[in-house]
Amino acid sequence: MDRCRFRTSLGGALFCQDTPYMEGFCKFHFQAMQNGEINENGILNERLADQDRRREINYHGIHPTAGDYIGDERR
Repeated sequence: MDRCRFRTSLGGALFCQDTPYMEGFCKFHFQAMQNGEINENGILNERLADQDRRREINYHGIHPTAGDYIGDERR
């Protein structure tokens, strides 16, 4: 696998594009797993209440395309 195995919740079709580090995750998502913020399947912990951190984990390594809607404008 040439990319991190973390799958975003944006429709479940986008993966983090960073290089794998350990257990198929990039360094960022592997550390999130070690911190208990995601499980070994890459699913966000329901008890993680910090929405900014949830977004940071969910969108890390995702590169939006021109048709993606983000905030008040399309990018």
